[in-house]
Amino acid sequence: MQTIKLLLLTACILLGAQLYGQSKTIEVPDSLTRHYYNIGYQKISPNGRYVTFNKMYDRSTDTIMVVDRKNPDHIIFERGGVFANTAKFTTYSDLFMREGTNAQILSLPSLNLRIWKDVSDGFYHKVLKQIILLQNDTLKILNEEGDQVRTVARVKSIKNNKDCVYYTVKEAGAYRLTEWNGKSKKVLYTSENAYLDIVHRDALGIFVWDTKEKTGKGELIFKAHRSDVTSLLSSQFLKTIYRAEVSPLANGKYFLQVVIDQPVRNKNAVDVWYGSDPKIEAKFSGDREFKYMIWDPVRKDLSQIDSTEFTQNSFVGNARYLLSFDPYFKHDYTKRFKSFSLYRYDTQLKKYDFMINAGTIAFTDERGKLLLSRRKEGGWFLYNMETLKNRIIHIPDHEMAYFSNDGQFILFEGMSKIYQYSLSDGSIKKISVKDGFTIKVKNGITKDLSPGFSIFRYSYSTAEPVILELYDRENIRNALFTYDGKSVREIIAPTNDDITSLVWEPAHKAFTYVKSNINMPPQLIIKNSKKEELIFASNKTDKEAEGIKSEVISYTNSRGINLKGVLLYPVGFDAGKKYPMVVTIYQKLRYNMNKYLIDGIGMMSPTEGINVRTLLRKGYMVYMPDIVFDERGPGRAAVDCVNNAMDALQGNLAIDFSKVGLVGHSHGGYETNFIATQSNRFAAYVSGSGNSDLVRSYHSFNYNFDRPFYWQYEDGQYEMPGPFTENKGLYADNSPIYHAEKVTEPIMLWTGMEDYNIFWEQTMEFYLGLRRNHKHVTALFYPKEGHSLSKVQNRIDLYSRIYEWLDYHLKNNKQEWIEKMYK
Repeated sequence: MQTIKLLLLTACILLGAQLYGQSKTIEVPDSLTRHYYNIGYQKISPNGRYVTFNKMYDRSTDTIMVVDRKNPDHIIFERGGVFANTAKFTTYSDLFMREGTNAQILSLPSLNLRIWKDVSDGFYHKVLKQIILLQNDTLKILNEEGDQVRTVARVKSIKNNKDCVYYTVKEAGAYRLTEWNGKSKKVLYTSENAYLDIVHRDALGIFVWDTKEKTGKGELIFKAHRSDVTSLLSSQFLKTIYRAEVSPLANGKYFLQVVIDQPVRNKNAVDVWYGSDPKIEAKFSGDREFKYMIWDPVRKDLSQIDSTEFTQNSFVGNARYLLSFDPYFKHDYTKRFKSFSLYRYDTQLKKYDFMINAGTIAFTDERGKLLLSRRKEGGWFLYNMETLKNRIIHIPDHEMAYFSNDGQFILFEGMSKIYQYSLSDGSIKKISVKDGFTIKVKNGITKDLSPGFSIFRYSYSTAEPVILELYDRENIRNALFTYDGKSVREIIAPTNDDITSLVWEPAHKAFTYVKSNINMPPQLIIKNSKKEELIFASNKTDKEAEGIKSEVISYTNSRGINLKGVLLYPVGFDAGKKYPMVVTIYQKLRYNMNKYLIDGIGMMSPTEGINVRTLLRKGYMVYMPDIVFDERGPGRAAVDCVNNAMDALQGNLAIDFSKVGLVGHSHGGYETNFIATQSNRFAAYVSGSGNSDLVRSYHSFNYNFDRPFYWQYEDGQYEMPGPFTENKGLYADNSPIYHAEKVTEPIMLWTGMEDYNIFWEQTMEFYLGLRRNHKHVTALFYPKEGHSLSKVQNRIDLYSRIYEWLDYHLKNNKQEWIEKMYK
């Protein structure tokens, strides 16, 4: 099954090119320049000798490096501008990669580099063992050494497929969609249009997406392999098809999911909104609708599955039955995840049968035969889609469940243990792993079967060990185990180090991963036995990291909840001096206690607009306390947590408590806004993209989530005890705008003027409220920016201004643009 999204693909390519161009042309000031990096995208060569990986800076991951395991911790090759997903080892352990419009083959160990310029597309095909390049409208097919096997002129496009290559070539005034199997070619389809793509192909025929060059309108066409006759399936629709998915059914039939354009609404006509309307999002994004069809190529019959009740149908892998439901049934937008009643649709008898009230999430096996859903009373329902029989599985309500690909078991994730359920006899095997750790399956095979409705296909292969990733949320520890169907095996013992970029290399029976902490730059490790093999220790010039002092501060809120804060000391810390401090907030930030700190102006935790490493270098202490919410509301609870977090530091003589600033973004921006109205502990505030009026926000439409924002308060991040109508005073009391007159210290606000997550006018509203009450406030409004800033020049401006704002109010460093606020 394949989805065609030509418009989205084009937009992504253009956006990527724009951002790539920005990062290359705009010079970042020395004070904001990145120096340090993380590691990722690692691969081991087939002969096991070489390892390649990419540097991961704050805003780019395009520098590739190669290490020879015979001489570890030494880079034998490094090159910038290489797209990480294009780097592939050949069978002979040479390295193919793409760098901009150049394609390259690095021969190892000779380090001889062959380059092909002006390449618009290209890749290494692992199955064919060939390199495929599109260079100046010429298809070049090379062997693994880079020697030319074949060329084809006037080629419009190429596409990588699992066991072949597709390309479109212009011949005799027509365009031919052609298959290359590594030895010979085969013409699959001919058109007068150049933009051709295969939606689905199997033994019976192909479905082609044929785009008209003049109009840009796409046509869905079927062609049987044994016939030159084509069927124009899109002619059945009066409206333009935007997207199509095809899945094979029994008896040579196919299930088609198509998205078609809705008629353009007259924007000058009145739009009637009813209180009973279950589809509010259609008012904002209702220009397309789903249609579901059954195509019988033998009878050349395209019939529509037409139900006014069950308007959503999903192919789950079953050759006969579809999963059907009403996506708007009892949907009132107050829950984070939609719940639904599931039916099966029999494509042969053309009838619906009720299956289950599925709650908010469901899982299926690879064959689309079994469906698993949580019970409200606890445990799980297991349904057989073919027999409609069900059974209850009495296993605690864990987050995810995976079906084995041999149809024998279901594996349930858990806390401290996992559960294996036998599908044959219903027995349950409880496997203890490690107390205190949340356990996740790392190498499961996942597919979203119905985006937006939490119906998934989750499975695992019994041919390989199940990789179990362990995480201790309380103490921020990591571990790694495997499960072979009988017992668990420890691969990485519980550690306070940060373990990232974990990859299983089945050909070498080895794991690769990156470990680091605040004082240790990232190290790339290979482990295939009990011993770790160091491949590369990064950032060798980073002598600052090992000297960064950190503490974990334990405290409680007034409700007795145990919390932690991460306190970092400035570079070159002198115990005899006092330092200003920046406190940055969101919710629980204890996970930062073991993070290696890279610098720059990229989107890094914990807060947009500041970089922790830069602040430490500038002589600030940095504090990241936990915040949890309760029945008092998120604002009041945040004040309580932060006050107690500050109280826990009172004995620290290194902190100048008269020079402490508070910084937050998004939810942290809201918390900062509210704390500014209630606290006298801070000398200055910085708030980015934060809410001001919870009453207004609750009753607004969120364009990012494409639905009213009720759910975020009643069942989401704000954790309110109930709806606004039952808690009017609570919503108002937790809204910063209702307390604007109480702000006593200067505050800088910022937002993107196309932020439709936390609507940018929330920032303007708080600014106006502060201005009306004659408070010291400065607001930054960035045009054509969203919830986070994407343009490099704007990020430079924002980071520079925040640092200058902090320096002005916490270090007495004068800035003319800030002085204007006080005049």
